[in-house]
Amino acid sequence: MSDLPRILCVDDEANILKAIKRSLRKRYEIHTAESGKEGLEILRDDGPFSVVVSDMKMPEMNGALFLKHARKISPQTVRLLLTGFADLDSVVKAVNQGNIYRFLSKPCTAQILAHAIDDAVEQHHLLTAQKVLLEETLKGSIKALTDILAMASPAAFGRASRIRNLATALAEDVGVEDMWQVEVAAMFCQVGSITLPSDTALKLYHNEPLTPQEEAMVARMPQMSRSILANIPRLEPVLEILLYMGKNYDGSGEPRDKLAGEEIPLGARILKVAEAAEKRRSAGDTPGRVMDYLQAQEGVYDPLLLKSFSKLSKAGDIVEEVRGIKVHELRTGMILTEEVRSKAGVLLVAAGQEVTVSLLERIQNYDGTTGLQLPLWVKNPDLIEDETENESAPQEIPV
Repeated sequence: MSDLPRILCVDDEANILKAIKRSLRKRYEIHTAESGKEGLEILRDDGPFSVVVSDMKMPEMNGALFLKHARKISPQTVRLLLTGFADLDSVVKAVNQGNIYRFLSKPCTAQILAHAIDDAVEQHHLLTAQKVLLEETLKGSIKALTDILAMASPAAFGRASRIRNLATALAEDVGVEDMWQVEVAAMFCQVGSITLPSDTALKLYHNEPLTPQEEAMVARMPQMSRSILANIPRLEPVLEILLYMGKNYDGSGEPRDKLAGEEIPLGARILKVAEAAEKRRSAGDTPGRVMDYLQAQEGVYDPLLLKSFSKLSKAGDIVEEVRGIKVHELRTGMILTEEVRSKAGVLLVAAGQEVTVSLLERIQNYDGTTGLQLPLWVKNPDLIEDETENESAPQEIPV
């Protein structure tokens, strides 16, 4: 693959596309399309592109409409418009709808077009670099918060981890594009549990009956989670998922607005199924019994997601295969499928949590002092070396 910037040029005149490609091919990797429809297909199937250049006057779909759709498909691609129109209103409309970086008047020399594309490529570099920086900052902030929650409230974080695992499997099966939004919403859906009295939080974790007052407090947890996370930038899609977690597919539930069915954010519909399924599974129900329960709640859950859950359950994709291990075998990336408790019975880590560096340190520290109830039950045993193959191997002494 070429290291040159990838440029998509869209024009209904084949001769113009050939001239552009001939004059610019040494500087860029040029792709062409002879209609807006073809251009959108290329953007969707063969992206990403640094820059897209479109003619304004094209049949069926003009340049303004094409770039408007192109922005939705590939928002990071910088958009240029070539126009021979003297109508300023059309140009202004095109710039506003397509969020166009620059427009050029036709006829346009190859040199002027090349300079404009150079500027657009530089703008693309700046946009993508900024996006990466913001995403890495966001991921780091989320990681720090979840690590703290894992230490402060192992029961709540363990439940959130199990919900995330189910939600991720469902999201992948139905083809969710922004997976991170579902994962982050799942991890934070239990943050509001820090507002619960400790006795209520433990009853919730162990699926014990709650009083009406406790039920009301639990129902407010998504709202509390949103309040806690509201000041973190770029989490707006996550906050929307948390807002609509209590919304039923038929439109009933909270918040009390007119949204129903597929109008409800997909992430919220996924999380609603995952949370309910996790609660039933934690109570000891088999996947089949969980499915029967969910289907019996008419109008509550998305039928498409119920079919997905049923398919994954039958395929064994959400059935855990576990193994009991010793502390020295524990590795980051493993999933703890049962609680980790000290020998005195103190809950240290809840079931469902992924082993991180800080969590591994916590477990090792307790093992070296008060001692743990062993074995540790984990999912993802592929990370464990086969102990039988290493019995005769000389043991390394840690330095």
